[in-house]
Amino acid sequence: MTLRAVVALLCWGLAAAGKDSRACFVGVNDSECGDCVFGDARGCGWSPASRLADHPRGGGAELGEELDPGPTRALMDLLRSIPVHAPSSPAVSGPCRADSQLLEREARRFRLWALKMADATAKLPSGLLNGNVNQFGDFDQCLEVHRGAGAPLTARYCLAYLDVEPAPWASPAVREVDSLLHSHHAVRSRFHDPGHRIPRFSLVNWGFCVPDSCGAADLESWLQDAFSAVNNSTELRVAARVDPAMCYTREAPSLTFTAAAAMLFFLAIICAAVIGTWCDYAIPARQTESRSLQALKAFSLRRNWRQLTSTQTPADDLRSVHGLRAINALALVLFHKGAAFQFNPFVNRTAMQSTLGMPWSIIGRISIIYTDSFIMFSGLLTSYSFVKELDERGRLSVWEKYWSRYIRITPNLLAIILFCTYVMVHLGSGPQWNLVVKHHSDICQQTMWRNFLYIHNYYGFQNMCLTHTHQLGIDMQLFALSPGFVYLLWRSRWLGLSAAALVGAWSAALRYAVSMRHGLSTVVYFGVPVSKLFDTANMSYVLPSHRITVYLIGIVLGYYLRRAKKVHMTKAQAVLGWALAVVLALTAMCGPYHMARRGYRFEPSDAALYHAWSPVVWSGFLVWAIVSTESGYGGPFGDLISWKGFIVFTRIAYAVYLTQFPVYFYNVGTNRHAQYYHPFMLFEMGEVTTILLASVAMTLLFDLPALQLKRILWRRSASPQTACRRPLNGPSTIAMSLAPRA
Repeated sequence: MTLRAVVALLCWGLAAAGKDSRACFVGVNDSECGDCVFGDARGCGWSPASRLADHPRGGGAELGEELDPGPTRALMDLLRSIPVHAPSSPAVSGPCRADSQLLEREARRFRLWALKMADATAKLPSGLLNGNVNQFGDFDQCLEVHRGAGAPLTARYCLAYLDVEPAPWASPAVREVDSLLHSHHAVRSRFHDPGHRIPRFSLVNWGFCVPDSCGAADLESWLQDAFSAVNNSTELRVAARVDPAMCYTREAPSLTFTAAAAMLFFLAIICAAVIGTWCDYAIPARQTESRSLQALKAFSLRRNWRQLTSTQTPADDLRSVHGLRAINALALVLFHKGAAFQFNPFVNRTAMQSTLGMPWSIIGRISIIYTDSFIMFSGLLTSYSFVKELDERGRLSVWEKYWSRYIRITPNLLAIILFCTYVMVHLGSGPQWNLVVKHHSDICQQTMWRNFLYIHNYYGFQNMCLTHTHQLGIDMQLFALSPGFVYLLWRSRWLGLSAAALVGAWSAALRYAVSMRHGLSTVVYFGVPVSKLFDTANMSYVLPSHRITVYLIGIVLGYYLRRAKKVHMTKAQAVLGWALAVVLALTAMCGPYHMARRGYRFEPSDAALYHAWSPVVWSGFLVWAIVSTESGYGGPFGDLISWKGFIVFTRIAYAVYLTQFPVYFYNVGTNRHAQYYHPFMLFEMGEVTTILLASVAMTLLFDLPALQLKRILWRRSASPQTACRRPLNGPSTIAMSLAPRA
């Protein structure tokens, strides 16, 4: 923007306000025009005739009315000084270049459609050194421009990725600026890193509004050509990448047959709930009812709500597990929220990362121990249930157990996959929508069959349909091994303990060896590369052979609790036990605190030792908390985790696990502007409320009806009427490792 244009606009504004502007002396033309009296524009050489001659259309037709001469000339001068970013260089295709030149020309001529496109492209903001480098521009304003709205072309919005780094010989000052721009490189990323699950934190996201004849390759070529001068003459190196999937037009995605079928499926479930509720109200319960009526009543919202909110528990229930599950789930919800909002632009991202680079942040960076908790709970509850059946019947119906578990957890999984694959993709839009919503949908359309076979965790984190469901595969595969370990313990305690110890030690050795060999880390240390996070997931985190240690600890604990549910100890022994347990918990949570510090240099031995031993150390705390609480020595903490209200959360825990990431990614995908970070963003009540409501809805519509239908169809020893009313609060009803995972 030229100085004289700014001053001219200021002067005309004062005159329009009725102020005396005789002292306003500006050079609006090539020669100075002397005292500028706005009551007589001819004093500055601006006559109505000259104004009409200067205006591109000979008048104010584009604006709908004739403008006064002063502001028009100043406005045109202002517009000429504002750059219009359009791919018009020789590096782009012919149609793109022609439309871009038209855009530039018409923007100078004050055409509204062209001004909208130029305005919608992101501009350099303030606060770059505070990390405000991700600029989306105006997504909606860009897509308003189309041929049906009086424009000669349709606009395309593209979110480009820019990789900015200092040259090898860059000065310390340039390197410090680079560190501030990239928020101290809290996570390092490159173009080739997958970005749909973990954000490409180090890349700059920049929104462009270009003609629809310009594809991603045209915009990328133009950017590379434009940055060549910077790369050749400065201490910075800038590269650009434009993914075709990150370009959007006004055209909405088409509704396919499978998407329509999925929507009809959800509509049918809602109709079944309405009809079932009506039947539950209108038709009194009888001792004998047809299976079809029982099946309809299984969808009754009234009946399922009563079961969901009941706090009754069986006599042999392990109430402390419900509380520990809820606390671990809360910790993971917060961690997952912290990971998801890293996709969003922040005007103070550097300050945010400085805060998150303090040692206390380690409690969120070691989220793997919270997921280990749920694996241990799964082994514990499975063993606790199996030992009871072995004691009563002397055998296990293994295939029945496998089939029962498959039916138990698949309906909810089916619902969330169908929703995220075929329905959710039609419910929103935004600069990152295709990255965090549509990309998952595309993967699921190709690979969801792996999820239904529970083998999807073996195909790579980046290729997994709904990556947060990897724990279902791990849990199902460990469950397949559980009858052998439980039966061995039941037949010969020492032989079973020896087998569990050997396999658990082998698993720990695997974790240590792989971490050392490949430089893996389950601690999200400051400056970790995105590629290393995916390597850790693929080579260790999603493999049951690396997670079986805590599962076996749970199996042994379940056997012990079934054999001797309570232990007797003195008060001094209880205090000493809790002191040791707290030391174990703090060691697991805060042991690698130095890895959270800004400037940490990765040491494979640190990560390998933590990866090998943290599951065992953390499980030691959980084992003591459960045993002491169930034996009456839990103290205030035991009273807290034994609160009967936690049983209600247990019943929606599986749904919370499944629904939280779709909610997070929906909000990321629809976000259109930079936010100001503050710590309370981790506790957005609207988001938490949405997750809880979605979880309750899924439990009422899918989980509880499926469980009752299974009982009705299988007709076990109890009558169907009684089976449908059985409380859903024993360990066998949830088999319940299922809660939020990283």
